[in-house]
Amino acid sequence: MAAHARLFAAAGYEVTLFAGRGPVPTSEQPNIRTVIEPLIDSKNERLLELNRDLDRGELPAGFEAFKQEIYRNLLPQLQGFDACFVHNAFTLHKNLPLTAALFDLARDLPGTKFVAWCHDLAWTNELYAPVMHNGYPWDLLRTAAPGVTYVAISPQRQTEILEAFRPAPPAEAVPVVPNGMAYADFKKLGAETRQMLEQTGLAAAQRHGAWLLLLPARLTRRKNVELAVRVVAAFKEMQHPVRLVVTGPPGPHNPKNDEYVRELLALREKLDVNQEVVFLMEAWQDTAGLPRTLGDETIADLYRAADMLFFPSTQEGFGLPIIEAGLTRLPIFCTRLAPFEEIAGDTLSYFEPSDSPEKIARQIIEECGANRQFRLCRQVLENYTWESIFENQIIPLALNM
Repeated sequence: MAAHARLFAAAGYEVTLFAGRGPVPTSEQPNIRTVIEPLIDSKNERLLELNRDLDRGELPAGFEAFKQEIYRNLLPQLQGFDACFVHNAFTLHKNLPLTAALFDLARDLPGTKFVAWCHDLAWTNELYAPVMHNGYPWDLLRTAAPGVTYVAISPQRQTEILEAFRPAPPAEAVPVVPNGMAYADFKKLGAETRQMLEQTGLAAAQRHGAWLLLLPARLTRRKNVELAVRVVAAFKEMQHPVRLVVTGPPGPHNPKNDEYVRELLALREKLDVNQEVVFLMEAWQDTAGLPRTLGDETIADLYRAADMLFFPSTQEGFGLPIIEAGLTRLPIFCTRLAPFEEIAGDTLSYFEPSDSPEKIARQIIEECGANRQFRLCRQVLENYTWESIFENQIIPLALNM
């Protein structure tokens, strides 16, 4: 629920969180306010008294009055809302007066689209079987409230809804929208890195299927960056989306490095991969238009964010990026150089500097496709981060209700 609130707020929506208990955050995110409504608390003392009768299958005398009190408290607060996302209260028995009040609120607020977000179902959980009883109000938990969109968090939950509800709704009426994870938080990416990935379009491209190839190097000829650019063009020709991010500025000691940069930019233009090849020296600049200096923490973040290390250097005395990528468990594709072999042996994937860009691209596609851990990571990035879920599923759902 908190994740949904943050996502809607970040997209510019005004969000109100209703909770039964808990402190109101002292530094709430802009566009989010929190309302504490004690009557919807599953541990409200009056509710617990009612639940003792309800658990025995008895409808207590005070049930209707408690329901009406919830209704009267929530009705003026919900008026004017475009949508109301209700987590679990339509299908779980922890506060049946609230469930009953929500049925009435959905009926009496036709301008507000209600969504029943179904994490759990009381009627299909054997742990709750002793406290489930036929009739009102328990049957509300397996009855589709008129005008309410029910959303399941998994195909399993969707199946349970279709089997438990009477009458059974059609499958297309119960969309599946999974839970997600906060990718940048989980990866512990710093604020600067998050801003960089969003501003350069790398984060969005990665969510939409592009593999992120990291080339952490200064722009000098021995780094052979032109091969990386040509490999990206080969990927594009194969209709396989990628992004190459090159971290470094020109090497500081050789005046010919500036000429090398111009050659790389011209090659990028010629091969039509301006969008696919990102030189941070031009894409990530300060307010004065100068390349930002990338600190060690930001470089480490990029290793955590990337899908693989691509290192086509023709000369190296050691191989620090190999060590760094190894510690972050990145797939590594690099030229076969003695320092790399001394460090990693046969634990990474080599290519020859003379190999064609097409051959190298095919090698990467084949090896990554055979790597189950890599495939799972990509599935999570594209389908189970909150950003992907919000953009591809929650917003379309909200707009089409």
